[in-house]
Amino acid sequence: MKIAVTDANIFIDLIAVDLLNSLFDLKIEFHTTFPVFDQLNLEQQKNLIPYINSKKLVKYNFSYEELMEIYEIKFPNALETADRSVFYYCNKINASILSGDKRLKTYCESKSIEVKGILWLFDELVASKIITVSYAASKLQLLLTINDRLPYQDCLTRIDKWGS
Repeated sequence: MKIAVTDANIFIDLIAVDLLNSLFDLKIEFHTTFPVFDQLNLEQQKNLIPYINSKKLVKYNFSYEELMEIYEIKFPNALETADRSVFYYCNKINASILSGDKRLKTYCESKSIEVKGILWLFDELVASKIITVSYAASKLQLLLTINDRLPYQDCLTRIDKWGS
């Protein structure tokens, strides 16, 4: 089983298009950090609590010593505390990262850490037959209306492929 540390934007996008439950049907062990959880609004946090309670999502709380280690790492100024926590934690547990944050992705890739985004998740949901291609196309079309930071052409390519 793969382990993935998930960033806030992934949860936000999946909640927005009502695909959060499908995420946890994948054969991936999902983790997140307290700083990521703290970035979410109360409604988004409420959506995640059942998965935390059922242990489908691990919410990691750092010790004081770990927080000090995080603050000692020389990160680019553009990375927020939550981004830094994801980077640190994925190294600690030898995991990949799920994030759509370009700055975090660039930094992680420069450190040879695997980063996957929302489109990879859609591909996995389809490949695992958790959702149908037509359902994926409609949800991705909806997500495009909500999130203007997505790679537009890559989204359209999938929508065209899945919609036919």
